[in-house]
Amino acid sequence: MLVKLNKRHFDNAMAKKLFNPTDLAKQAGLSDATIGSIIKDNGFKSYNALGKVAKALDVEPIELIQDEA
Repeated sequence: MLVKLNKRHFDNAMAKKLFNPTDLAKQAGLSDATIGSIIKDNGFKSYNALGKVAKALDVEPIELIQDEA
């Protein structure tokens, strides 16, 4: 399962928080490797990771998901 990342919203949220990937990993309680995988694979492999990243970025999870329509 791969939940597609909305890269534009993700990048925007990262910039608003002044986060780099390491900052996001620490704030979300995820490993640097997990954040790297999300960015590299352009998606989330679990809803748990999606929820943690959304919470760290102060956005709703739906904002980080690419609309398939």
